[in-house]
Amino acid sequence: MRRYAALGVLLAFGAGCAPDITETDFFQGHPEVMELGDAFVELGRQTEGGLTFRLMAPDSIRIGHSTVWIEVSQGGAALSSGRFTMTPHWVTEARTLVAPLSEASATAGEIDGRFEGVPFFLQPVGEEGRWELHVEYEAGGRKGMLVFPVEVAPDVWVQHVEGTPAYYVSWLQPVRPVTGNDVFEVALHHLTDRGFAPIENAVLDLYPYMDMGAGEGHSTPYERPRSLRNGAYRGSVNFIMSGGWDMTVYVQRPGMPADTVVFRGFTVY
Repeated sequence: MRRYAALGVLLAFGAGCAPDITETDFFQGHPEVMELGDAFVELGRQTEGGLTFRLMAPDSIRIGHSTVWIEVSQGGAALSSGRFTMTPHWVTEARTLVAPLSEASATAGEIDGRFEGVPFFLQPVGEEGRWELHVEYEAGGRKGMLVFPVEVAPDVWVQHVEGTPAYYVSWLQPVRPVTGNDVFEVALHHLTDRGFAPIENAVLDLYPYMDMGAGEGHSTPYERPRSLRNGAYRGSVNFIMSGGWDMTVYVQRPGMPADTVVFRGFTVY
């Protein structure tokens, strides 16, 4: 396993010294973090037992982690208390898969009646099907289950690694990298007959890199991700400056050759 803890060549530290990466796939797919009260997309609305539920998102739902909101009202008045759990389901003619790391509790936000969750969507490559977001709720004196059909856009936050077996490397955190020390978390899963299974006991290393142009660039301090549970691995990256970055993830699975996965052209703010 290659180790890249030292900094590479360091040039000027001003914002804007990185090349323009706004045309890259990764940048175009990068979800913006929006403040409460900003514009949103309504993904569905259901009424049950006198309660009205609205499913919303800051923008489209994407493969990987996506922020969604449930808004609940009763008789036209927003409810400020309730319990919600969101679980994505991938549905085909032959089977239904529950996405890994997907059960997300929705917590109350600053706006009455609005509860925010961050469910995780992972779709098998090349398979035809549809997505449903199952929302278990307890609100307004009632309990129940809502099923929202949702469209999920492809994204570059999940990389598919060919091999035997093939597997998925999912970027979990940070959703919006900023200068300074960020928690960095990825997840490893492979697809079995029963669904997605976590890959445990892998050894991961990183190489964050900023291309400064003219063949020059630099890395930044980091801590390599360590295994948590359910296929998740967590470390940290101290981004020393804003701009365009690449992140290489080296994956050594037990008894398997090492793999190199690259997330290109993301933005650090």
